[in-house]
Formats: sequence, structure tokens, C-alpha cells
Amino acid sequence: MEYQELERMIESHECAQCGAPLVIVHAEGSEAWVLKCGTDKTHIGVRKHESAKTLIARGKADKALGAGVQKDMEQAFERDGGKFSLMVSKDVGNNNVVTVPQYNNLVTWAHAIGLNAYLGHVCLYYGEPYVTIDGYYYLLEERKTDVKVGTRPLTDEERKSYQVAEGSHAWIAEAWLGTTKIPTTGLGIITQDELNAPSKNDPEKFRAPIAHDKPQRMAEKRAEWQLLRKIVPLKEVEPAGPGEGGKK
Repeated sequence: MEYQELERMIESHECAQCGAPLVIVHAEGSEAWVLKCGTDKTHIGVRKHESAKTLIARGKADKALGAGVQKDMEQAFERDGGKFSLMVSKDVGNNNVVTVPQYNNLVTWAHAIGLNAYLGHVCLYYGEPYVTIDGYYYLLEERKTDVKVGTRPLTDEERKSYQVAEGSHAWIAEAWLGTTKIPTTGLGIITQDELNAPSKNDPEKFRAPIAHDKPQRMAEKRAEWQLLRKIVPLKEVEPAGPGEGGKK
């Protein structure tokens, strides 16, 4: 990653294992710059700061904002969901506006698997329903599972091992249950072909505009999501057609 990108991440991220501020250092045995925990250089991975909105979406409001806040906020979102919904109003893959039927189907599906669409726990990705990163963290909180997740760019050696193409943005996500590392990872790769692919409906636009504008962040989120979907099982429900439910 470019030094300027790392400088921006210092402001938006923290150590995944202890929450300490990050610092920029040279990678071991390399001239490349990397982010490390400012307190303990042996700590691995970073995580994005959780805003008040994110804390509510992930079911953590009571811990940060006071007892009873989470329940009050969830009831408010249920009561006035159409007005205060945190659910993304556009398809996160192609940026198409979510239709009213798709929206309603997502609300129904979310409730069926123990989530709340109004808290942003589900979304559409190229027309298909998926649980979001916040949704998975909410389930971990509900199940009282002490899992910490950290992300980082792949090292040069890892890029070779995974055969990542030159120019691709590649991140890995790792997790710890308490202080024990979980032997499961998530990989997020954004290729140049994906970044520059034109929209089928409008060749003047990109097929994946969000990934094109923020490739590093999208690779990071993709790695985090891939890990979470492996370690957080969903309640089984009857699958349905595109935008109507299913299990992702």
C-alpha cells in the first residue's frame, strides 16, 4: 500500500487485538511500509473504528453508550424503519436502487434468520440477498461469542502463495476467540479486470463503481466478510429467488 493510504488508515483504524492506535513501520525484511499496533508490535491485524451507528448495528450499544440503549434503538428502528433504516438503499454490487418488493423481502428474510434489516444486517449484491458484516457481528454479540477480527494486506510472500495477479488489491482477515487464534481466514481480492469492467447496461459506467472508487477498502471488507461467513453459521431458512431471501 502507498504511504499516504496508510496515513489515512491510521485515522480510521486501530489494532484489532487491543484497540491501540496504529503506527507505520517497515515490514520485517522489506522496505515496504505496513501498519502495526503502537503498543505491541506482535499484534496482528487492524480493524475500523466503530461509530455510534456501527455499535448499534452490531448490537454493542449497551457496552459503549449505556444499559438499555440497544433495546431502545432497536424498538425505534422497528417502529419507524422506513424513516430511520440503516439498510443500504442501493445494491452494493452494481449501485442499482433497491425496489420496494426487494426491500420488503429483505426485511422478511432478515427476521427469519434472527436479524434486523432496519439495522443494516442484510443487503443486495448484484440482485442477491446477503448478510452484511454488521449482521454477522450482531449474531456474534447475540450469541455472546468473544471473537476479534483483524484484517491486513497480504505480504509479498502471501501474494505469491495465493498467486495474486500483479495490480490486484489483496487482503486477508484473521480471527481470535479470546486469545486463541482461529485456524480460519478470509481472503479479499479486487482485480484490475473487476475494477475496470464496464456496466452491461451503460458501457460509460463501471460494473462495480464502489470497488472502482475504493479498491483497498473493498478488498479489506471482502476479506472480513468471507471470514465471518465461515465462522458465523446462519439459521436455515427456505431459499427463494433473487432479492427474495435465501442464505448467503
